[in-house]
Order: sequence, then C-alpha cells, then structure tokens
Amino acid sequence: MNKKSLKSAIIALVLVLFVAVVASGSFAIVAPAERGVQVTLGQITGNVLLPGVHFHPPFISKIKKYSIVPKGMNATFSVGKDGAITKDMQTVGSQVTVFYRYDEERIMDAITKYSDSVLENAITRSLVAAVKEVVGKYSIYSLIENQDKITVEVNESLGTRLESYPIEVTQLTISNWDWSDDFDKQIKETMNRTQQVRQAEQDLKLAETNAQKQVAEAEAAKKAAEQTAEAELIKAQKAAEAKRVEADALAYYNEKVAQNYQVETRLKELEIQLERAKRWDGREVPEYVPITAAGTVVDLTGKN
Repeated sequence: MNKKSLKSAIIALVLVLFVAVVASGSFAIVAPAERGVQVTLGQITGNVLLPGVHFHPPFISKIKKYSIVPKGMNATFSVGKDGAITKDMQTVGSQVTVFYRYDEERIMDAITKYSDSVLENAITRSLVAAVKEVVGKYSIYSLIENQDKITVEVNESLGTRLESYPIEVTQLTISNWDWSDDFDKQIKETMNRTQQVRQAEQDLKLAETNAQKQVAEAEAAKKAAEQTAEAELIKAQKAAEAKRVEADALAYYNEKVAQNYQVETRLKELEIQLERAKRWDGREVPEYVPITAAGTVVDLTGKN
C-alpha cells in the first residue's frame, strides 16, 4: 500500500470514528425508573422525556436524567430544645426516616425551580413542624401504644405541608423515642409502684382463692355430713319398717294360731255332740261326756 492509499484509509477511519462518536453522543437512553429533559446551551427545551431512546443535537445539547426512585433521608429530634413537647409537657426526641420522590406530573418544576438541597431543607423543616404538631396531641405515656396512629398523622401533616413542592412522600417511620433522665427515673418509680400494686393484687387473689377453697371444702363436708345423716335416717327407717313387718307377721301368726285353736275346739265340741247323738236313747244325758285317752266314752248312765 502506497502512502496515498494509507493516508486515505486513515482519513476514512477517522471519519468513521468521528461519525460514531457524534452518533453516540446524539442519543440517550432514559431508563424505566428515570425521566429526562433536554438541555440545549444551558436551557431546558421540550417536555419531560419518558423511558426510551431519545435523539438530541450533539455537542450543543444533552439529556439530563432524574431518578424517580424514592430517596430516603433521616431527621433526628434530640431531647433538648429541638425535641417535641407532649400534651403533658414532657420533651421527647425521636428518629424519623422519610422516603420521597419527584412528582412525575411536576417533575419539570422540580428540575427548573428547585435543587436537591432546597427540597431536602423543605422536607426537614416541614417534618419538624409535623412531628411537633402531632406529638403535642398525646401524653408521653401514650406515645408507644399509639405509634402507628402517630406515624399516620405525621405523614398526613407532612404531605399537607409539602403540597407546594414537586415531590411526594412515599413512606415515613418513627423510631427510638427518647426522653429525659428525670423522666426515666419517674418511669422506674412508677413501674416499681405498679409492680407492688400487681403483687398486692396477686396476694389478694391468692387469699380470695384460698378462702373460696376453704368455703368449698366446708360446703363439701357439710354436704357429705348431710348425705351421711340422710343415709343413716334411711337405714333407720328401713330397720323400723323391717321391725314393723316382723311384728305384723308375728301378730298374723298368733291370730292364725288362735283361729286354728278355735277351730280345733269347735271340732272337739262337734265330736262330743256327735257322740251324744249316737248314744242318745231319748233320755237327757249330762252335758259333759269325758273322752278317754283311748277314745272310749265313759257310761255315766249305768248302762252298758
């Protein structure tokens, strides 16, 4: 290859590289979590650029991108002069974390009117005011139990205060409530008194339980005694009934014996009358006719 051809090849290569650089500098890709604007000679031109590939004149313009992914910032409230004052005049501190992002419908205002530092300062000031406003509605004793409710109210208050700014709060959390050492001592004393009261209540419940147990045992003993007495009474009644039945049976037996005796006596009388009838000769005979052991009749008339 001669010098002329080599020179032509180098020029062509340079031109290709130049075109490639110019072409690559003329396009920009806006990601799904981004929005962009075209800046030409220091001035924003056109509308907000949505995700995709966008062309812009090279060298004199560029595509500036803004993330719409929520960003977080922390704010610490100390117990001192910066702390919030509760309803019962106690100063408390806390740690608050806020996540925010650009409002897509007003992102052009965010780009043209506000810097990141201005927005962060606005969030901080509004957050301090919102926390102090909401905490002032609650006593220090109710902060923890109303944690979720307070968080919602602070978030709503913060959103209201930031309505004029092109941002939106996506999440807010409050943690690490803090208070003065004096109040810590007061809490410990209160907890000790509470523990003593609970112990006394437990002792009272134990005493009541023991008393109820003794009453139940006494009632059980009484019921057992009543059941035993009732059983003995039933037993005595059964014995008396048995005696009465036995006496009735004996009386019945005696009555039957007497009846049998009367029957036997009558039979003897009839037998005597029968014997007299057999021997009667028309003359009157004595009423008494002895009967021997052998069953013979003694003749009292002198006749054979």
